[in-house]
Amino acid sequence: MLHTKQEAPLNYKFGFITDASPIKPLNFSGLVLECQFDQDNYQDDLYSKLGIQFPSEITHAYKKRKAEFLAGRYCAHLALSYFGLINTPIPIGPNRSPLWPADISGSITHADNLAICAVNNEPQALGIDYEPTIAINTANEIKSHIINRAEEVLLSESGLPFRQWMTIAFSTKESLFKALYPTVKQYFDFLDAEIVHIDSKNHKLVLTIKRDLCTAVSKGQLFSGTYRSHREGIITLVEHQELL
Repeated sequence: MLHTKQEAPLNYKFGFITDASPIKPLNFSGLVLECQFDQDNYQDDLYSKLGIQFPSEITHAYKKRKAEFLAGRYCAHLALSYFGLINTPIPIGPNRSPLWPADISGSITHADNLAICAVNNEPQALGIDYEPTIAINTANEIKSHIINRAEEVLLSESGLPFRQWMTIAFSTKESLFKALYPTVKQYFDFLDAEIVHIDSKNHKLVLTIKRDLCTAVSKGQLFSGTYRSHREGIITLVEHQELL
């Protein structure tokens, strides 16, 4: 349940965070929140001003990485406040993934000047991704690394334009990786997952795992995802109730 009485005010301060608002619908029982930010206005002291701990892991990172990280964590802190969790640390975990509070599942994505966070207070595997629509030349170049022949046939018959379904495929598998990494604790390839169903009317799809990843995630296991157009691209979300 969202604690709406404890929502944090959406303060756009210091010229860095320029907007913050929920995104809906995404067929998701939790909260999806986005923050727009202006990298040109980034300074290291914004971490303390916005109440975000500056992690030692990014001390020597480029300005772009520091700005993305700050916007992502600010967005996550704001999302957690909707659940009554104020000023809760979200440290960096394995594979640079966020470590969420107990009984909270969450995921963060960045692209261009956007940071987007999905949070829920139900135990589940959860991953979110946002991708600007892939350029057609890039889509053709990466296609064989992202999808197999069966997926190409399935997606090409979905009624969606090529660039759009390639973006959906790429982004959905990124969301799946984010959802599963805390459980499998290893990298896996785009081709280790296969989209076996897409419902372009209801913006839903189903993926299967092509090889055993761990005892909890095995070959043939199915995962559901959802997607929607957003701004200049696609948001995808994958969740699974039984893994965590």
